[in-house]
Amino acid sequence: MDNTLLLPAYVETPISNYGIDLINARFFWEKSYLGQDAIIAILDTGCDVQHEALKDNIIDGFNFTTDDDGEINNVTDYMGHGTHVAGIAAATNKKDIIGVAPKAKLLIVKVIGQNGQGDYETLIKGLQFATAWRGRNNEKVDVINLSLGGPNDDPALKEAIDQAIEENISIVVSAGNNGDGSDLTDETLYPGFYKEVIQVSAVDESLNPTHFSNTNRNIDFLAPGNLIYSTFPENSYMQLSGTSMAAPHVTGAIALLISFYKATNSPINIDSIYNYLVSHSLTLPNFSKKTQGNGIIKL
Repeated sequence: MDNTLLLPAYVETPISNYGIDLINARFFWEKSYLGQDAIIAILDTGCDVQHEALKDNIIDGFNFTTDDDGEINNVTDYMGHGTHVAGIAAATNKKDIIGVAPKAKLLIVKVIGQNGQGDYETLIKGLQFATAWRGRNNEKVDVINLSLGGPNDDPALKEAIDQAIEENISIVVSAGNNGDGSDLTDETLYPGFYKEVIQVSAVDESLNPTHFSNTNRNIDFLAPGNLIYSTFPENSYMQLSGTSMAAPHVTGAIALLISFYKATNSPINIDSIYNYLVSHSLTLPNFSKKTQGNGIIKL
């Protein structure tokens, strides 16, 4: 998992995730495209499945770690990271305005244990599972969020990514928080550096790329990732910063697009989704492609 920057202060008063408006999600909301009929797989530290802002959207959960004696359906989130990521993508927004796609469904796949450490073998199992998963009505995953990464290129990991891509599943990955504020140096994590995935770095509320974000030639987009308000375990809320928070903004945006495509009986494929995001992104002046890719995600 990438080294997400944790900010310890809890947020007591109801507020909104500024990322909602920064990426223009309300444009789709106003047309009644809220992520319905889209399924997002969150591969992370698990999730608080009873959280007031998440429980209505969670359709299933599977544990691939050794936590809780490896109990397969126990996805208890001991770190909070996965709960926070899930909220950004698809909190129900009944209390606070947090989730980009408030009617999308969430498949929780726990691949990182309570010690905060993961391995490629577990991640690969989670990817294979999310790719093959089918719901009661034979529905399948539309987009996978990976707010995590490791330092090494791995053929088996690449194969699992390719299998998901072949199933027409968009894969959104955080770029990582090892940046040094300069695009003269490259910082790479996998699977984010694979060209087949959508690699996302972070921007703040003032549209400034964050100093901690990785830069490299395969960055695809920037999305909000600084001081993001979202769900946290024990039915609470917290602000966190990191590219881990940027990725689910893009994941949620894809869920909104899928709602639109399905409602209008339009062809859905990962290329058309990606091309839409590219054509609507905001390119920042004075920043290189290695910093921003195609620019800030906009809907």
